[in-house]
Amino acid sequence: MDFHHTIRPVLFVVQLFGQFPLQGILKSDPLRWHFRWCSVQTVLFVLLEHVGLFLCYIEYDRLMVIGVNADNLIGPLFYLDVMIIMGLLLKVAYQWPSMASKFQQVEALETMQYDAQRHGRQGARKIRTVALLLTFAGFAEHMLSIGKTMYAKVDEARVCNWNYSNFPEYYALRTYESFFIRVPYNFPTLIVLEYANTALTMAWTVQDVLIIIISDAIVGYFERINERIQLYCSVQVVAKEKFWCDIRSHYVTVRELLEQVMAIVSPLLVVSCGTNLYLICYQLFHIVEEQKYIVHTIFAYFSLLCVITRAFLTMNYCSAVHEVARKPVGMCRRIPSQSWCSELQRFHDHIRKNYIVISAMGLFNITRRTMLTMLGAVITYELVMLHFAKTTENQGVVKECSKTQFSYEPKMESTLAAQSL
Repeated sequence: MDFHHTIRPVLFVVQLFGQFPLQGILKSDPLRWHFRWCSVQTVLFVLLEHVGLFLCYIEYDRLMVIGVNADNLIGPLFYLDVMIIMGLLLKVAYQWPSMASKFQQVEALETMQYDAQRHGRQGARKIRTVALLLTFAGFAEHMLSIGKTMYAKVDEARVCNWNYSNFPEYYALRTYESFFIRVPYNFPTLIVLEYANTALTMAWTVQDVLIIIISDAIVGYFERINERIQLYCSVQVVAKEKFWCDIRSHYVTVRELLEQVMAIVSPLLVVSCGTNLYLICYQLFHIVEEQKYIVHTIFAYFSLLCVITRAFLTMNYCSAVHEVARKPVGMCRRIPSQSWCSELQRFHDHIRKNYIVISAMGLFNITRRTMLTMLGAVITYELVMLHFAKTTENQGVVKECSKTQFSYEPKMESTLAAQSL
């Protein structure tokens, strides 16, 4: 049952996008996984941060010229959000060595060694599949977004009777004009810019994947303890006080791991919940609107499916920690009275008096009920977004075939006129 061995392939894929700059992930000893400022991973990460800051300024400057509406506000918000996420990922990577030693301490417990090979193999296969599918879905979503933008630019050239001999140059100057009026165009720069945008977009997925794999590991530790307790919930077997003393000690060790990990990761969880909430509202807003191209409709539905799936899995894995940590309370109640002892009583009281749950910086706890609360928040903020769209529908509007560049496909004057008719 090796947490670091399980997540190694996931972190390798994540680092292809310049995220989570932790060095030595291919080494078998997790204590040799460390953060270094002078490393290829960190240098790439810092460069992406600077590109993101530059693009955030460009988007802000563009909106100051054309005006803000509910649609194009996503431009600067996107870059600002991923800058915050990447800063928090950098913090987690910097503090990872302290977490690694605690994970190893938990995995060395006697309770975790019972049938560890079978449990480790099954658990590793499941969480790797979930994490890699989410990562590739996030990448596919961004590729579909690029395809959508290319299709829109080609159709724009056809409608406006614009001729171009070099499509990459035309695409770059129409999609990133605000960038290329500051930096001379060349094809390698376009490739670097597209890679940077892809890597920055993947920060949304990486934060959720990291929270999911950590939550799943802690759930697995509590489940192993519960399996040991289940053996003594019948009259056939009577546990000695030493057994319950060890169980309580192991339970406390896992709880301490949870507290230490969440002290580092909980800011990322707060941003994850806020980001997913906004993205769900934003994609619902686009589904409510009539799309100009069928590829835009496909992208809107696929993107909404991705973000809902990601948000649901993140909340589900986090809330499972509370469910599985509280399970021993009910199990202890089924133990016959003749098997009761003072150490069992102490273990039972410890669980009952301590509220074991993943907390988002103390602002809210992640339980099953939180998922329903988030659903209510989506409905509320979607109404707010629709109202904001109504009050700003005449802002950020461009004449059709305008030479002005728009990264996020604004409404044209002709489109608004057609809707008013």
